[in-house]
Parts: sequence; structure tokens; C-alpha cells
Amino acid sequence: MLSSMISPVKTEVQRITEYLSTQNPLPQYLPYARFLLSADLTHTAKLLYTLLLDRATLSQKNNWVDAKGRVYVLYPIIHLAKDLRCSTSSVTRALTELENADLLERLHTGFSKPSQILLKIPVGMQKCTSNQRNKNNLNDNHLIRANNTRLSFGGYQNIFLTEKEYKRLKVDFAGLDTLIEQLSAYIQSTGKKYADHAATLRIWAKRQQSEKKTAPGIPDYTFAKGESL
Repeated sequence: MLSSMISPVKTEVQRITEYLSTQNPLPQYLPYARFLLSADLTHTAKLLYTLLLDRATLSQKNNWVDAKGRVYVLYPIIHLAKDLRCSTSSVTRALTELENADLLERLHTGFSKPSQILLKIPVGMQKCTSNQRNKNNLNDNHLIRANNTRLSFGGYQNIFLTEKEYKRLKVDFAGLDTLIEQLSAYIQSTGKKYADHAATLRIWAKRQQSEKKTAPGIPDYTFAKGESL
């Protein structure tokens, strides 16, 4: 009798998933490299490499490269352990495993500072599979990206040139490396910014060739209005 007097309470179950359709966006995901599927590595090492590869895309956007043009990742072990939800010892073992597999290299930058992690990619992994786009298009795109990647130069690593720009300037002007060092120190000391470092170096080099120095050994770096940002 009592039960009949109590009205049923309707509860709506909250959905935690939904079917994938053509309209809804994909969830955030990590770039899991195909070669990892057949790699002789532990599951933790594969996930760690994937996490570092994802972080490396940020390094590419920020142009975090060393003097040799190699992209590096800053990712302290304690943060890696937190993101992978495992112990720091597990992360350390996985890093060593990846080093032994020649998939990364760690460069120590000083006491209590995180190491620079240099990721490596297996030779030939850019080859296309049957479900990828045309091979020639992929290879052309790879070369375009490589040529457009800006590398950092100078003592303060604040001069940015593509490999193509550097080689062209090297051919056109003697003493380019010295000029790069001068521009690097000038930018560091003055805080000035230039929209195109290759064009700036070309202007400086031509001025050194054609104009008198303001003092012995000191070139005139005075710029007209609008030549610097």
C-alpha cells in the first residue's frame, strides 16, 4: 500500500560517451607513430615516446632548436611521471630503453636543470603505406617543411634563418658568421626586433662593403625609420 502511494522518481542517466559521427570533433589525441606498433619496446616506453613526440610539435612551433638545428624537448621526469601516471623510476627506465633503442638522446644542461631531450626518428619511416597519400607529394612536402624550418644562430641563439637562407648568404658574403655574431649581440643588447633576419644580414653586409665605418672596426648599424620593428 505504501509503495503504491509513492510516485516513481525518474532518473536520467548522464551519458559519458556518444557515437562518433561526421559532425562531432575528435577528442584530443597523441601522435602515435606507426613504427611503434612493431617496435621491440615496453608499453611504457612507447607511451613515453608518444608523449615526447607530442611535446616536440610545440618545440617546432617555438623554434626550440640547438646550434645544430635539432629540435629539443624540455620535459622534467617528475612531470612525465605525473602525465603517464607512473613512478619516476618507471619513466627513468623507459628513457634508458629509448636511448638504447637509439630513439632519443639526453643532453644535461646543468645541475638541477631538466635535460634537453633530442628525439630521433627511424630512417625511412616517412615512406608511405597503401592508405597514405601519393608518395611523391609526401616527399615534396617533407622537403618543403625541411627547407622552411628556421634554425637559430649566433651566440645568443636569436638569429633565425632557414638552411637555404644561410647557404645563400654564405655564398654571397664573406665573413657571414662574424656578421651573425655581431647582429646577435646587437639584438641582445638593444632589444630590437627585425621581421626578416636574412634581409637584415644582407643589408648589414652591403653597408659594410659600401659605406665608411663610423670608427675603425665599428660598422654603422644605424637603421632608417621602418627598417626595424
